Amino acid sequence: MKLYMISQDEKASTLPPSPVRGRDTTVENSAVIMARVRQVAHALFFYVLLFACLCLADHSIRGLSHHHRYLRLQGSNATSSAPTLTPNQPASTAPDLNTSSAVPTSQSSPVSMQVSSSTVTGASKTAVTASPSSGSTSSTLSSSSAPSPSTPVTQTLSPGDIHDLDIISQRRITNIFSALSVPADIPAWLSTLGSDGTWPASEIDYTSGCTAQRANWPAQNHWLRITYMTAAWHGGLTQSASFVGNETLRNAISLAMGYWFSNDFTNPACLDSGSLPGCPCGTPGLWNTNWFSNVISIPGYVGQTCLMLNSTLLPSEVAGCSRMILRAYGTFGHFINGIGYLTGSNTLDVAKIGLDQGLRASNLSLVIDAYARVHAEVVIQQDVSADGIRPDGSFGQHDGILYNGNYGKDYLNDAMDLETEAGGTQFIANETSKQALETLVEGDLWMIYRNVITDILHWDFVSTILIATASIKFNVSELQELAEQWQSDPLLEVVNSLNANSSDANSGALAGNRMFYDNDYMVHRGPGYITTVKMFSTRTQNTECTNSQNPFGFHLSDGTVYTYLQGDEYEDTAAAWDWNLISGITTDYAATPLNCATANWTGVEAFVGGVSNGQVGTAVMRYTNPYTGSLSWQKTWFFLENDVQFVMVAALNSTTGAPLYSVLDQKRHVGAVYADGSILDSSCNFTSASSLWHGDVGYSFEPTLVGASGLSVEIGEKSGSWQTIGISNQPNITVDLFVAYLIHSPISAPIAYSVYPATSSYQAFEDKKTRSQLRTICNDAHISAIIDDSSAIAMVVFWDPLGGTVTIPGKSQLDAPVTIASNGNSAIIYQYSTGNVTVSDPSQLLTKLQVTLGVGLGKKPPHWGWEFVNTLTFDLPTSGSAGSSVSKLLSN
Repeated sequence: MKLYMISQDEKASTLPPSPVRGRDTTVENSAVIMARVRQVAHALFFYVLLFACLCLADHSIRGLSHHHRYLRLQGSNATSSAPTLTPNQPASTAPDLNTSSAVPTSQSSPVSMQVSSSTVTGASKTAVTASPSSGSTSSTLSSSSAPSPSTPVTQTLSPGDIHDLDIISQRRITNIFSALSVPADIPAWLSTLGSDGTWPASEIDYTSGCTAQRANWPAQNHWLRITYMTAAWHGGLTQSASFVGNETLRNAISLAMGYWFSNDFTNPACLDSGSLPGCPCGTPGLWNTNWFSNVISIPGYVGQTCLMLNSTLLPSEVAGCSRMILRAYGTFGHFINGIGYLTGSNTLDVAKIGLDQGLRASNLSLVIDAYARVHAEVVIQQDVSADGIRPDGSFGQHDGILYNGNYGKDYLNDAMDLETEAGGTQFIANETSKQALETLVEGDLWMIYRNVITDILHWDFVSTILIATASIKFNVSELQELAEQWQSDPLLEVVNSLNANSSDANSGALAGNRMFYDNDYMVHRGPGYITTVKMFSTRTQNTECTNSQNPFGFHLSDGTVYTYLQGDEYEDTAAAWDWNLISGITTDYAATPLNCATANWTGVEAFVGGVSNGQVGTAVMRYTNPYTGSLSWQKTWFFLENDVQFVMVAALNSTTGAPLYSVLDQKRHVGAVYADGSILDSSCNFTSASSLWHGDVGYSFEPTLVGASGLSVEIGEKSGSWQTIGISNQPNITVDLFVAYLIHSPISAPIAYSVYPATSSYQAFEDKKTRSQLRTICNDAHISAIIDDSSAIAMVVFWDPLGGTVTIPGKSQLDAPVTIASNGNSAIIYQYSTGNVTVSDPSQLLTKLQVTLGVGLGKKPPHWGWEFVNTLTFDLPTSGSAGSSVSKLLSN
């Protein structure tokens, strides 16, 4: 299917009345005939005269109205007797050049818009029809070929249709106002707007084409200003009541719109192929080499602006609105250079743009099509690396990058807008879409923390650059509105959690462990803290550098660990980081070049993931450097009860000769730093160390086979530039940072250490460390195993494809040892007190797993009967749920 656009000069016309049939008689009295002829002649004369008068009156009114608009566009203060057009005129009464009475062939699946033309009494009538999407695999957006005409099925909008379109339009405009809550400096904009419809270069950089900035194209501020100005004129923008219906402001809006419409690009290849042969540098028009600006960003502002202006739009403005919006909407089903096919958040963005057009034009077919695309997208995506909502509640974009707080946030905002607008209409979401959005929001909750200093909620941005942050940037009140509209308990629970007060980073006081197996991410939340681990595998990607943003992010998924207590630990610090010492990673220091061209990689190893029973969990990562191939290791993070964590690193191999470090943390320096019981006043290196405490987090280091691990602690101010890691114009920063890392020497020696978050003082840390009953059972290339005797929980990881066997000695000589065996690579949690066994296959390659538990001589754990061996067979989840955990109880 070739790309095409719906004609912007599509006009509604009225069919002439059917001709009156003559009487079928052959004989008539001549006198009667003459009398009737005179009657007909008189009647015809009367009707012709009446028709002429009506036409003259209509012409006069239209002429005055056109003159009034002309004067307005010229900035004239002259008055006119033409009817006044009000900002809030209902959408259904607005005259339009893009209306349609077409009915789609299906309302349950996305439909493609086609153009069908017919000639009626010399006037062109273009009807928009909808037909099932053909699933085109066209790889170009530059084709101008039109589809074959199809016979439209026409209908008149029913009262219910008109009601639904009006309700959605009103709600849509309200949501537009909500997104423009920041007061705009409209008087200043009016004063500097030039006669050509542009603002000075000192305010807006209109550079376009190949030399324009790709990310956050400065020229888009032209349309951002127009959108604010239109909202103020319409009525609804904060602190702008004096501009409602203001003629001067409306003139300026038309002037600014006219500039862009007159300079809009006409080569469709420039949508996504700027700088390529189809749209070479120097091609006229306002366009950017980044497809996003041309397909989503600018058309999004255009759609909102034109919807708010609606009936007051001039014909040329209607044409410009339709051209730019429908050009963007026509990208559905077509390969876009730089992104591929529209998926995930991009689908909802473009659907919303099409919806604005459909509402403005009272185009039922287009509104049906837009909502069909929305509900086809808001589902659980099962494919590996799929964009969109995953079964575990994570959100993916760009083929395997965790993006709940970026694209996923935009997706949620779009979905909330679209669904609250559709409430009580024929376009309400189906149960599948409702459940999918509930899954996303429940997953989001685990990834949000609170900065208690500012009392602002934030996302845990784990896969992408930690630039200066603002907030979660979605409206919790709107989520509550949707929850009540759907009568959704899951959404209401999330709302209540986000609204709850907290004195620490753990917003909502969530407690427990959650493994996001689709995107290699684990979250553990306890009283006063949140710890997250981000990994990547053959199914996911580490990060990306797009439009020069995040050039140093190569290590951002190398087992990155962030621990939040106050919530400001990492905020606004990234510009000053040492990007070779990302928190939590194990790295051959500076052996991998950090730049934009080599930042993005898919993982080399499949055995990455974790096991979780909801309360405790284990994250595992087998790693090989995807760029150099010169570093490999295996790492395990055990998250236990009583807010204790345990980390193992084994099977290390490096051929670069660079020093090998395991980073404990890199965050803001706050308060005292204790190493082996002594306060550090400055940076220090230790050839051996047994403990470290800073910022309410303590570390206890296990002795290695060759003694204690070396430790390096760096304290002090570090400076950096936001420009070096992105395109921010913020000034350089200086941050007081704390950096600590263990030194692997010799490189091959495994290490292990305990972590005690939310220990409020050094003494509290020491007391808790003393009470610890953790025992290391095994830490080598084949098995990682521990037992926490205080909670009677054993955790085992079998790294080999054929599994293995490990024996856990009893807590005392009277207790029976327990042997755990598995016939495949796996992660296992065994709770002695309940007899519950939870397993997963982090490689996501197995469909069955057999786990055998045996007990020796001595006192058996609870839930063991007379038998000494108990074999459990697990059917492991597949498809999008592969890698998730399953549980069984020992039979007694």
